[in-house]
This record gives sequence, C-alpha cells and structure tokens, in this order.
Amino acid sequence: MVLYRPFDQPGGHQAGPSTIKMLGPLDVRRGGRPLLLPPRRRSLLALLAFSPGRVVTAEQLVDGLWGEDAPPTALRTLHAHIAKLGADLSRHRGERPIRRQAPGYLLRADAVDVDGERFEESVTTGLRFSAQGRFAEASRSLRAGLALWRGNVVSDCQVHGWALAEIGYLEGLRLQAYEGEFAASLAAGVTDTAVGRLERLVGEHPLRERLWELLIVALRTAGRPGDALGAYHRARRTLIDELGIEPGEGLRHVEAGVLRGVTDPRMLLRLSSGPPVAITDCA
Repeated sequence: MVLYRPFDQPGGHQAGPSTIKMLGPLDVRRGGRPLLLPPRRRSLLALLAFSPGRVVTAEQLVDGLWGEDAPPTALRTLHAHIAKLGADLSRHRGERPIRRQAPGYLLRADAVDVDGERFEESVTTGLRFSAQGRFAEASRSLRAGLALWRGNVVSDCQVHGWALAEIGYLEGLRLQAYEGEFAASLAAGVTDTAVGRLERLVGEHPLRERLWELLIVALRTAGRPGDALGAYHRARRTLIDELGIEPGEGLRHVEAGVLRGVTDPRMLLRLSSGPPVAITDCA
C-alpha cells in the first residue's frame, strides 16, 4: 500500500507551505496534491496542528496518541513517528517543518497553513468589527471563517486526552461564530434565511440561550411578533424542563423588547457600540 504520494512529479519543486485542513476530516496537501499518511501519523500531525508555532510536550503527544493505553515503548515510538512525519512533510524543502524543542516538538507556523488558525483569526476579526458597529464587515468575516468547516474536527483521527478539549474549544468557537454572524447580519438588515437556519441550530443546541435570543429577534424583524413570543415560551419551557432554571437576563430583555414593540435588532440584542440602551427607553 502506498502511504506517501510524492510531489516530485514532472514540473519540479512545489513551492509554498503545506496546507493542513482540520475542520473536518484531516486533509494534508502540498502544492495542491494530497499527502497520504498512515493513521497514527495522521493523528500525530493533528495534535501538532492544534498549536502551530507552539511547543507540544512529548508527554502531551503520548497522551494525545494513546490516552491511558500508552505502551511502555510510547516515547521511542513517538520519536520514530516524528522523524517519519517530518520527512514526509519536508520533501524538496530544506528545513523540516517539525522542530524538536524541549520539552517536546513544534510545528513551524511559517511552514504550514492550518485552517483552524485562519478560522480563529476570522472569528476574532468579525467580533471586533461587530463591537465597533461595523456589522456588514463582521458578517463577511464570520461567514468566511464558517465556510472553512467541512465536518467535525479531525473526525477521521483517533486522539485522546487534552486533544478532545481542543476539539471542544473549536466546536464551541464555531457556535460563537454562528451567533456572531447571525447577530451582525440582523443588525445589518439581512434577514432572508435567518429564521430557518436558526431553527435548525436551536434544535441542535436547545439549551444555548443566545441562539434562542437570535431566533426571537429574527422572527420579530420578519414581522412575526406572535411567533417571536411563542419562541420565547418554547425556550422558557425547555430551560425549566431540562435545567430547572428560568431564562437568563438576555432572553428576558429580548422578550420585554418584543412586548414593547421594539423592532431594531441592535437594541434587542444590545449591539450598539455605546452604552447599553434600556428597553424602557426604546418603546
């Protein structure tokens, strides 16, 4: 079985960094061509790609690869996998993209393009634009980041321990990006597909109060105040039944705004760049 698809095809040297896509099944490419790796080496690359440019300790790598079932030879096996992976990634390149640096290894940030890093940058930029009241720009940046996703993070790699927390972090950031994108789009007056998409997300994450807030506002701005209030009551029943708690301050704020006839999504979602505006001043 061929585990490495070489890049030394006619046409010579392939320039540019390796591309690592981890927001879905792991996809590794050089010059647009796939780099095929055996399962353990794929998992090892995924672990390093969670933190490009930062040292991942040998102990962390062992934990991420084997969890509680690490063999006695785990460290020696790890070093062998690192050597082979470095060679795979560095065909036709001078310095290898994986560098040994005590107490572990790092994946050189200048040698790889990781979609997880670009996603985080897009979210940070989008949320900053939103805080500045630049909602159209915020929506574009957040949508660009969300478009990088192809499925669950490194869904075809077996990883353990701390790596599961890294996956959870990215999945949580994805939800924040959705919430930020919907809020920015509503504030910018874009409501065409918001209700349907938000209903789907609420169904997937029924305890996420911000998604309920966004759904209620989307229904209100679509001229459906009755449905908006109905969504609030659905949210309240869900929270009481599942968690035994009443809706939080954000949901109550949105309901009060709908009852008072507020239609501006920026006021309902409190997205104004200045001090928060009280609902009593918006009627």
